[in-house]
Amino acid sequence: MNSIAEIFDNSKQLLDSIENFFDKYIGRPLLRKCGVIKMVDDIFVNSGMTYFDNPISRLLGDLKQSPVLEKVVSAKDLLIDKLLVCFAPASAYLMFKTDTFFRDYKQDTFYRFDKLPGANWERLQLETAKNVILDIESQTTDKHINALIFDDSLYARTGGKGTELCARVFDHNDHKTRLGYRMMTGGWTNGETFIPFAQSLLSTRDEKQMVGPNVRIDCRTLRGKRRAMAKTKGTLVVQHMVKQAHKAGIPFDYVLFDTWFSSPSQLAALKGIGTDVIAMIKKNSTKYIWRDPATGEEKKLNVKEIYSRNKKRRGRSRYLLSVDIIIPDSTGNAMKAKLVYVRNHSNRKDWVCFVCTDMTLDEEKILRAYTMRWKIETYFKMSKSYLKLRTECHSTSYDAITSHMVIVAIRYMILAIERFQNTDNRSLEELFYEVQRDIINEMMDCAIILILDIMLQSVKQHFKASDEQINGLLCTFIGNLPTPWRERFTMPTAA
Repeated sequence: MNSIAEIFDNSKQLLDSIENFFDKYIGRPLLRKCGVIKMVDDIFVNSGMTYFDNPISRLLGDLKQSPVLEKVVSAKDLLIDKLLVCFAPASAYLMFKTDTFFRDYKQDTFYRFDKLPGANWERLQLETAKNVILDIESQTTDKHINALIFDDSLYARTGGKGTELCARVFDHNDHKTRLGYRMMTGGWTNGETFIPFAQSLLSTRDEKQMVGPNVRIDCRTLRGKRRAMAKTKGTLVVQHMVKQAHKAGIPFDYVLFDTWFSSPSQLAALKGIGTDVIAMIKKNSTKYIWRDPATGEEKKLNVKEIYSRNKKRRGRSRYLLSVDIIIPDSTGNAMKAKLVYVRNHSNRKDWVCFVCTDMTLDEEKILRAYTMRWKIETYFKMSKSYLKLRTECHSTSYDAITSHMVIVAIRYMILAIERFQNTDNRSLEELFYEVQRDIINEMMDCAIILILDIMLQSVKQHFKASDEQINGLLCTFIGNLPTPWRERFTMPTAA
């Protein structure tokens, strides 16, 4: 008798694309380089083991025929299951409890995968993103701008007193202090596709604001460096991520961020490593050197004073004012920059100001390039609302939370590259629901296969039916199904 699984059509394009994504952009060699290795699922004794007639052999056993055997799960299988569990209709806990999980291994193995001591999850995300970005660039023309976008978002934790490095963090959205981390994110975009290439969960250096345990770990180790980065100032983390992108070979023209990172020292530091910046700046008391076009005299003014002393453009121009300035830094050096004032669409009587350190770029291109910064906001929305960034991981380990954050970023890359390669108009939310629907159908198919297989085995055992009779019964059953269901089956062949 043919197995039901062999005559059931389970081909799913989006599910296959996840496997293809792993083979094309990650691969087993990269997992080994990043320390993401296979895990022991179970240890059992081989009862059929026989020893050579030697006391030492009887004690230790032959190396190739050890009495103690290990059941291991490959890193690829664990990582793919981690990626898929987001799209499942139930949590991993419920799937293990009801024996409906994707593969046959223990629940503890699934959760221990997040805490691999030697796993460099940050490198895995960077290398995967680099491979995706270079593949996208190879399929597009050169007539576009590539940019790196940096921003942070609240990673909230409820009851964070037991969570490592959990701190009181100010949320800029509702202007309240929450428990959790600042999820500093660096992403690449070409105006159409956004790829997150680096992330770090930032805590605080103030012991009074630290809520969770702060265990001291050797800073020379990977776990120690990860925790040291969590206590680093946000602007320094951005500089570190830009250097990582340079070193990895990620192509970009400009760095984009909002007012929280656009201090003169940050602009000077990024310019010092050969990176131009386009950013929005605050209306604060920070002084810039402005030259009066009438007298040629240099004055130190803030952005409000510069705006009030210059003539605005009239008509329906896209910007109100463009001024060349000099930005001084603490070391005494200075660099040229351009301020572009634009009318605030939320309040027509107000204005916002952008700064660009590339003097060759005109105002239209500056404004067009800065609009790409919104891509990172859609990533935060997608990862929190759909990819279960906040609700899936309940571990108190800082390493486990970091690995979960990276896995969520890879999930986003899968949807982004799927949308890019198919060149369709579907949003990432629509792609998410299509993958989720396919996984639900896959699980239903497995349940139907199991029920039919048991039923046919029972019929064969009870009525002593032959394989030809069972195949005939299957053909009659499939032929009586409604058309949508009949299309999911293929007729069995003769035994």
